[in-house]
Amino acid sequence: MKREEVPDDRAVHAMVEEASSGVVALATPADTSAHLTLCSGALVAPNLVLTARHCVSRAVTSTPSCDARGHSHNGDQLAEDIDPSMIAVYTGTQLHPDTDSPVAHGARTLHPAGQVLCDADVAFLVLDRPIPNVHVLSMRLGSSVEPGGIIMPVGFGGGPSNVIGRRAARTKSTVLAMGPSANAKTGAVLGPHEFEVDTATCRGDSGGPAIDLSTGEIVGVISRGGSCTDLGNHVYTRVDAFKHLAQAAFEAAKREPNIAFRSDASPGAVSGAPMYSSR
Repeated sequence: MKREEVPDDRAVHAMVEEASSGVVALATPADTSAHLTLCSGALVAPNLVLTARHCVSRAVTSTPSCDARGHSHNGDQLAEDIDPSMIAVYTGTQLHPDTDSPVAHGARTLHPAGQVLCDADVAFLVLDRPIPNVHVLSMRLGSSVEPGGIIMPVGFGGGPSNVIGRRAARTKSTVLAMGPSANAKTGAVLGPHEFEVDTATCRGDSGGPAIDLSTGEIVGVISRGGSCTDLGNHVYTRVDAFKHLAQAAFEAAKREPNIAFRSDASPGAVSGAPMYSSR
């Protein structure tokens, strides 16, 4: 297991503070009530958000079951896409959707084809306007995280206090395993484009970025996992596995890609990336 060089605590704090300012909240109306569903996302261009697929499509099940090939064990897990214009985007450190005004709405979504979250829980939301004065984050698409790598998840799940709607970083998380694999100790089953970390995220963090603490780059999207306090079985989708989707999203947003390519990237790191669809 490889251990990456991580900056000292002061440098990490500064890195996470800067990255956190580029994390936004996504709020969508629930199907059958006046309540809102809350997700997180990362601004990767002034008018483009990286998030999770389950944040922009209607769910058929709340408990997706997957195998190590990235196939579903419980059929279709998603229904239709949410109308992008119904997805409201908020900035700031605390979300009050009853009084806060969204800074933008969705205009178009792009995501992998199919109705399954397994191994493909990633999406991009093109916005109806750019968001000014917000930090734009860089994705690393040239190489993947590795077991032993240290990441920091950021989202609106409230951090260690689990106050939903509060933007906060979690604790440092170690990458336990890369897919395709199954971890008998934690119960995590990982598809080829997924990785597992040890420490928990919570409701509201979904779709938020995993920040590599050795570089400050986004390397994953918070996808699914155990409870807010469980150790292990917290699954992320790798962004480097969806290079072609990212490029299409930047083209749709009419922006130059804000992408980091590492010199140690393997030539086949993004080969076989899934086809995508959009609305």
